[in-house]
Amino acid sequence: MSSLSCVRLGLLIVLVGAMVACAGGTPKNVILQPAITATISPTSATLPAGGTTAFSATVQNAADTNVTWYVNQVQGGSSATGTITSTGLYTAPSVQSQTAFTVTAVADADTSIAASASVAVTPVVAVTINPHNTSVETNHTQQFSVTVVNTTNTVVTWQVNGVPGGNSTVGTIDGSGLYTAPGSIPTQPQIIVTAISVADPTKSDSATVTISLTPVLTVDPPQAMVVVGNQQPFTASINGLSNSAVNWSVSGTGCTAAQCGAVNSSGLYTAPASVPNPAAVTVTATSQVDNTVTGTATVTVIAQLGVSISPTGTLSSPLHVALGGTQIFNAQLVGDTQNLGVQWVLACFSDDETGIFRDCAGSAQHNDGEHDISTLTSISLTSATFQAAVGDGMFCDAPTTLNCMLTLTATTNATQNGNPATAVVYISVP
Repeated sequence: MSSLSCVRLGLLIVLVGAMVACAGGTPKNVILQPAITATISPTSATLPAGGTTAFSATVQNAADTNVTWYVNQVQGGSSATGTITSTGLYTAPSVQSQTAFTVTAVADADTSIAASASVAVTPVVAVTINPHNTSVETNHTQQFSVTVVNTTNTVVTWQVNGVPGGNSTVGTIDGSGLYTAPGSIPTQPQIIVTAISVADPTKSDSATVTISLTPVLTVDPPQAMVVVGNQQPFTASINGLSNSAVNWSVSGTGCTAAQCGAVNSSGLYTAPASVPNPAAVTVTATSQVDNTVTGTATVTVIAQLGVSISPTGTLSSPLHVALGGTQIFNAQLVGDTQNLGVQWVLACFSDDETGIFRDCAGSAQHNDGEHDISTLTSISLTSATFQAAVGDGMFCDAPTTLNCMLTLTATTNATQNGNPATAVVYISVP
């Protein structure tokens, strides 16, 4: 056996005075010493990025028991491999995926003697939401984005004030991060939107959302009919803004500039000299502090507005309807481009010496017991049926003929410059 084989068997042979071959003769004066050994604890570890663990090393059979620490053969390690102190405290590096590193303790007494441990470093999942602070008006939306790193699973779940998906009180959020504010401001107008990592539910990020009232601008009247060359005043009110100042404008699909008319800074609209085609134009009020807040009114420019009733009946020549008879009346309108029609009103002012109203279209309290109350039936926007009294007629002793007449009035629902057109037919029931 060679001397090298003897070393591998763990024996160090010191010969005082001469070397004795292992294979020859009987050794004399030989001192045997145990080999230096090193061990490490723990021999393996798993850490998150940035995590720490303490290693210890034991050197035996040497007077010098100190060791020098390495990570992946680099003394003290590095930012890429993680670092280790002279006392064995290891700090894991940042990693994108699980990575293995080797921590080694080398005996200072004999640098050929070492012990190693393996460290598995796992990445730390991080969640970032954007934006972090925002304001959303009631019933409006805000798109949130989220970034998840250090994991292949980038899916998140969404919460609003701790409620998965939110609710109608604090607002809702869908799986893509689209937040919809509630219809009214919550008791606490600031709410929290949170994105939670599915890969690591302990990791999340949150945003603060302040709910504000959606400004509403209302133009009054919302629609009007204006005769060519005439004027119509409009007013604007804003709910949700402290500054109520507005700018006015007018536009139309069938006109440009002055052909649509004009509106001044006070909201007074002046119709053009001729009817545009189409006749409808839009008057718009826009907030001076937020041009996204607008309100509109529709103006129909007309040549004139009028109504007539057929058949006709005048005070001097009223239309006669027999007792119990009926008569259909029709309204003919001019300028009612929106087909708004008319409202019908039947009135009677007849009385006799007793002061009892008769033959009226009023309530049953005016019924004298002879069924002589005339009424309207089958009422529509352009026609109505008159039902004459079935009793003994008017019994009119009033001083004027007018007081003995029933009057049927048609009043247009459309207005010109805020005023309707009316027509009257006089009816007598003999």
